[in-house]
Amino acid sequence: MFNLTDLQLGAEYQPLVNPHTQAIYGYEALSRFYQQDGSCIAPNIVFEQLHAHHEQLSQVELLAKTFQFQHAPQTGVLFVNIDPHAIEHNTPAMLALLQQKKNVCVEIIENTCINDAHLASTLIEQLVKFDIPVGLDDIGAPHSMLSVDLLSQVSCLKFDKYWLETAQQPIYHHLINALLDFAKKTNKLTVLEGIETEEHLLFAQQIGVDLVQGFLFKPLFYQPKYRVKLNNI
Repeated sequence: MFNLTDLQLGAEYQPLVNPHTQAIYGYEALSRFYQQDGSCIAPNIVFEQLHAHHEQLSQVELLAKTFQFQHAPQTGVLFVNIDPHAIEHNTPAMLALLQQKKNVCVEIIENTCINDAHLASTLIEQLVKFDIPVGLDDIGAPHSMLSVDLLSQVSCLKFDKYWLETAQQPIYHHLINALLDFAKKTNKLTVLEGIETEEHLLFAQQIGVDLVQGFLFKPLFYQPKYRVKLNNI
């Protein structure tokens, strides 16, 4: 267990690029956490602890999004992740912040819990009401369940890197092609995550996704020197 008040906040911005031209379309903002001595703490560890305290989770998410907006690259679309549990206690403040940012897409994570799906659906409805684009993240990840309602409501589909592991299996190949066809016919942006090799990039080009993201493309902007103390938690 970490003392959350002792953590400091940073951000990493990973580029999303056109798989054919490698032109940068935008960036995904990711939270990064540091201890007082400057050492990093894996974000999943922090968020797992925060999930037991939704009010604290809401505070950290609002601080993180504010920080990410302040230091984001000035060009392209900014993709930000929001856990539906994170805005239960500060929905008006988070929606107000999101409306201030132009060219933003809010990513909602697919989860296995049916209650999470209900929360996600409610959040998506609120975002759509305010004309804030929404993306569904981690589609096809082994831990996720695919909600037809969520799939139909969002404007961006982000496919998990697991599709790269199953690329040679016909049933998975047919499935992702069907989902991509659905996306194209309903004017949804598509992104394939986990691109780490030229072979991965070739696969993305062959299946026709709009954008790719992964360690093959180094983060364009990363400033760990900018840190925010997580006070009042």
